[in-house]
Amino acid sequence: MLIRTTLRLKENLKKDAERKALEDNTTLQEIFNLALYQYLDKDAKKKAKKIVFRSKHLGTTLDNLRRADYYSDPKI
Repeated sequence: MLIRTTLRLKENLKKDAERKALEDNTTLQEIFNLALYQYLDKDAKKKAKKIVFRSKHLGTTLDNLRRADYYSDPKI
């Protein structure tokens, strides 16, 4: 769904965007929609990268555990 809005742009920026739209055979609307989408997507990826998983040292290494250490033998 599209909605109507008003933007105030620098004159040279609008002219460059119109020129690019003609070169790419697209509309000014599509250029602005794509640019805004990419800007928001980039921001969302930055926020996702800020998640840090910290580990705690448990005293012994746990890389020698086997399935049998967790699960009992199934009774078939």
